Amino acid sequence: MIARILYDKGYREYVEAARIVGSRHQHMVFQLLGNIDPEYPNHVPEQEVKRDSIEGTISYLGYTNNVIDKIREADCIVLPSYYNEGLSRVLMEALAMGKPIITTNIPGCKETVDNGMNGFVIPPRDIAALVESMETIINMENYQRIKMGHFSREKAEREFDVKNVIRVYEEITRHLI
Repeated sequence: MIARILYDKGYREYVEAARIVGSRHQHMVFQLLGNIDPEYPNHVPEQEVKRDSIEGTISYLGYTNNVIDKIREADCIVLPSYYNEGLSRVLMEALAMGKPIITTNIPGCKETVDNGMNGFVIPPRDIAALVESMETIINMENYQRIKMGHFSREKAEREFDVKNVIRVYEEITRHLI
C-alpha cells in the first residue's frame, strides 16, 4: 500500500487483511509506504504503525518522493481507500507500470480497474473481499499476474494517455457549444 497513512485510505482494512493473508502465506510481505501526517485529523498515529510493523503484520518503509522503484518491485498494488480520492496518482502510476491493482469501488479508484482483467474492485471497508482478492493474486500463476499487468498498461495507454484525454475534452466542448 502506497498512500498517506490515514484511516480513510484503508489502513485498518489493509493491516487486518495482511494479518489474515499473512497467516496463510507466511512467505508474503505486505509493505506500507507513505507519510504519517499528524496535521490531518484522520491520520494513523506513528505508534500504531510501528506496532503493526514490529508485530510483523506489515513492513513500514517510511516516506519517499520516489515511489517508482517500490511499484516496480511489487507484485500488486493495493489501495483499499474510502477517502475522497479524485483520481489516485499511485494507481495511475501502477497502471502505467503494468501492475495488477486491488482497490475499492469509489470514484477515483474504480476507474483504474476493469474488474478481473487488470485487478479487482472491492466494496470499501470489506476486509473479506480484500482478503479474497489478495489471495486470488497470490494463488495466480506468474504468467496470469503478468497478463493482468499487461491489461493495466493497455488501460493506461487507452484511457489515460494525455492525447486521448485532450480528445475527449475537445469532444465534450464541441457538444456544449
